[in-house]
Amino acid sequence: MITVSRKSSSTPVIMSYADASSAYRQMEVFSASPGQLVVMVYDYLLVQLKRADIALETRDIELRAVALSRANAAITELVSGLDLERGGPLSKQLSSLYSFFLGELIDIGRYSDRQRLARISVQVGELRTAFAAISSRPAASAA
Repeated sequence: MITVSRKSSSTPVIMSYADASSAYRQMEVFSASPGQLVVMVYDYLLVQLKRADIALETRDIELRAVALSRANAAITELVSGLDLERGGPLSKQLSSLYSFFLGELIDIGRYSDRQRLARISVQVGELRTAFAAISSRPAASAA
């Protein structure tokens, strides 16, 4: 347990490690740049793809369904963040790629195809690396 004192009261607030971790993650999200948020979504997506792979390997149907559903939600979040008007051809290409990923997730769930899952995991990892490199540049050099 972690003890945090309140300024307005002498009664300490007790937080569990899970609560403290959640609060830390929330602050991390609130203080992140848009590029860093995209990288966080990719990180989450990669974790869910790995969980889906473990589920396919162990034939855990429930875990597979949950992981693929969460991966789908992460990709949907990436799609919703695209600005197709200002983003030009790149945003349209990303939209097409994300649509492809969504279709693949459906087929992976249907056919338990680990090879397909491995292929899109590599592609997502490459996109994550690219976005991380772009988001870590200073604003002046990124323009």
